[in-house]
Amino acid sequence: MALDNRVRLAFASSGAAQGLISNGILYFLLIYYSQVLGLDSGLAGLALMIAMIFDAVSDPLVGRWSDRLRHRLGRRHPFLYISIIPVTVSYYLLWDVPELSQTGLFFYLLTMIVILRVTLTAHVVPFTALTPELAPGYEERTALMSASNSAFWFISTIMGAAMYAYWLADSAEYPDGAGILRQQGYIDSGLVTAVVVFFALGIAAQLTRRYIPELSDPPDQSGSFAEGLREAGDTLKDKNFLVIGLNGVFSACGGGTATALWVYIQPYFWGFNSEQISIMLFGQLFSALIAFAILPRLMRGREKKPMLICISVMALLINCLPVFLSLINLFPAKGTDLLFNTMFVLGILQVTVIVIIASLGGSILADVVDARAANTGRREEGLLISMQSFIGKVASGVGVSMSGMVLTLIAFPSDSPSTELSPNMVANLGWTYAGTLGFFYVLAIVTLLFYSLDRATHEKNIVTLDSLS
Repeated sequence: MALDNRVRLAFASSGAAQGLISNGILYFLLIYYSQVLGLDSGLAGLALMIAMIFDAVSDPLVGRWSDRLRHRLGRRHPFLYISIIPVTVSYYLLWDVPELSQTGLFFYLLTMIVILRVTLTAHVVPFTALTPELAPGYEERTALMSASNSAFWFISTIMGAAMYAYWLADSAEYPDGAGILRQQGYIDSGLVTAVVVFFALGIAAQLTRRYIPELSDPPDQSGSFAEGLREAGDTLKDKNFLVIGLNGVFSACGGGTATALWVYIQPYFWGFNSEQISIMLFGQLFSALIAFAILPRLMRGREKKPMLICISVMALLINCLPVFLSLINLFPAKGTDLLFNTMFVLGILQVTVIVIIASLGGSILADVVDARAANTGRREEGLLISMQSFIGKVASGVGVSMSGMVLTLIAFPSDSPSTELSPNMVANLGWTYAGTLGFFYVLAIVTLLFYSLDRATHEKNIVTLDSLS
C-alpha cells in the first residue's frame, strides 16, 4: 500500500490532537487542581493515577474489539468517529470546574479524567493499529510515526508556549512567574483546545476512510472464547513484545514524573518567569521540525535498536545532568543570561530526542506486530498496541502519582502566592526530580539490550505476510 501525503496528514492530525490533550493533562492539570483550585496534591496525584489505571484496563478491551469488529466502516473507523464528541466535551469540562469541597473536587477530577481518557482510547488504539498495514516498510513506518510524533510535540509546544505567553502570562495581580495560578486562563485555553481537538480527530478519521477496502478483514470468530483468550495470551508472551513493554513501563514512569514536575522545575528550581518559559517553549517548536527532518535520514540503512539506545542515553544526559550540576554549583548561576541561553538550547535538544524516541518506539512496535502475524497468521495490531498503551498509561499514572507524592513528601507548599521558596526546598525538588527521572531512564535503556528483531528479519516477515494475503 503506497504511503501518500494524505496518510501522513491523517497521522499528523491524530498526533496533534493527542499532543494538545497530553499537554494539558501532563503539564498543567496537576498544578491547576493542586495550586489553583486547592486540591491536596496527594489527592490530585491519586485521582490521576486511578484514572490512568481505569483507562488502561479499557485499552486491551478496545484493542481486541477493534481487531475483531465487523462493520461497513471496517474494524477501526467506527471507534474513530464515535470518540470525537465525548473527548472534546470532557476535556473542556475538566477545566471549567464548579465550586466544590475537597471531596467533591477529587471525585469531579476523577470522573472527568476517566471519561476523557477512556474515550480518547477509542481513538488512539484503533488509529495506531492502522500503522502496520498503512506503512509496511521498515523505514516507511518510522517516517509515519515521525509525522505523528512531530505533530504531537509541535502543536503541544505551541499550546504550552501560548499558555505562558497569553493565558498564564504574568500580570499586576500575578507577578514574577505567578501567572500559572490564574484560573480563568486555564478555562479559556481548555475551550480553544477542545475546539481544535474536535476538528483534528475528525480529519484523522476522514482522511484514512478511503483505505478501508484495502485493510484486512477481522479474523474468523468461530472459535470458543477460551480459545481466543489462549491465542491472546500466547501473543502477549512474545519475548520482543515483553521487552518493548518493559521499556515502555520505565519510559512512561520517567515521562510521567518529568512532565508533571516540569511546570514546577521551570519557575521554582530554575527561577524562570512566564515570559522566559514561553520563549523557551517557542524555541522548542524547532525540535519537532528537526526530528521530522533528520529521523528518516538518520535511520537510512541503519538498525532501530542501537539507534534507540544511543538516543535514549542522550535523553538521560540532557534531562538529568544540568539539574545535578546546578545542585553542586557547576552550572551557570540562576538569574543569569548564560543559564537561560543554555537551558534554551538544551530544551530544544530535549524535545528533539523525545520525538525521535517516541517515533522509533512506535515503529519498533509495528515490527513486533508484523513478526507475530507472520508467526501465527493472525493480525492482532489492536491487541498488541493496546497492551503497549495499557502498560504505558499505568506506568505514566504511577509517574504522575509519584510526582504528587514527591511534592507531599518534601512538604511543597500548596498555598504559596509566589514562586519564592527556601533554598532547602529548591534543592529537595531538584534532587527528587533528577534522581527519579535518571533511575527510570537507566532501566529503560537496559531493557532494550534484550530486543532481537532487525531489518533482515522484518523484511522476511513482510514477504511471509504478502504470501498469506
